[in-house]
Amino acid sequence: MKLSQLRFECISMLITGGIERPFYVVDIILSKILEIDRALLIAKDEMEIPAQKCEGILSMVEKRVNRVPLSYILGEAEFYGRPFEVGEGCLIPRPETELLVEELLSACPNAVRFADWCTGSGCIGITLLLENDNLTGIGVDSNPQALNWATLNTKKYDLESRFSLMLNSDPAFCEIEPKSLDFIAANPPYIPSKDLNNLMSDVKDHEPMEALDGGDDGADVYRLLFSRLPLFLKNGGILAFEIGGDEQSKLLESIAPEDLVRRNKIFDYSGKIRHLTWQKNLQ
Repeated sequence: MKLSQLRFECISMLITGGIERPFYVVDIILSKILEIDRALLIAKDEMEIPAQKCEGILSMVEKRVNRVPLSYILGEAEFYGRPFEVGEGCLIPRPETELLVEELLSACPNAVRFADWCTGSGCIGITLLLENDNLTGIGVDSNPQALNWATLNTKKYDLESRFSLMLNSDPAFCEIEPKSLDFIAANPPYIPSKDLNNLMSDVKDHEPMEALDGGDDGADVYRLLFSRLPLFLKNGGILAFEIGGDEQSKLLESIAPEDLVRRNKIFDYSGKIRHLTWQKNLQ
């Protein structure tokens, strides 16, 4: 089958299935499988695609019609300009989370050691390490599947000596020494349970629910983290959370422990508060 015919068939499948941005999706898949730059696909219209590759590409498009996230289909997602391996059991990195990385790089230029809580794919911690050669870090997650992806990405970027991974669901039973960290980043589940059914099927039917469900008010895991994480911070250390918006910001500020002073609010691309940072009291 010629590339032009294959592309037309794939686009038609996506349009019929009501999938957003069908041309983009198809070109991303074709570019990945055929190893052709997206910008050059149009010049390859007459290229003959072997039957086996056609079947594989059509199968991937069918998965997208069934609302499997594109990142899972491709096996990777881009974060901070780098590819990270992702799949079932691992939350797909979001562009707004890059703002948390930028904030920490700016706020903690002289940091030495940190933790990335709810690390998932490891994209936050690994990016921090790649952007600052002086850092070492710990990636913590309660989901073994997620840690498998973090392990793959740690190896991918040759960071085994600088990024250790830890399976942990309760920081009260965590082997991190008190006052040993310059900062902690965390992107915990923060969607109120009642709102989960309102999510796109791509998310609610495929991404790990434990990485999304934050309990009745979306703050269950924050309460757990607030109870222990400040103990791991050096005096003056920074705790940075990704959060679910303005209302949640007010809630978290009301339940933050007294030894934390709110430092900064970071707004996402739609103008919502997406990250909050606190500094541990210097006293």
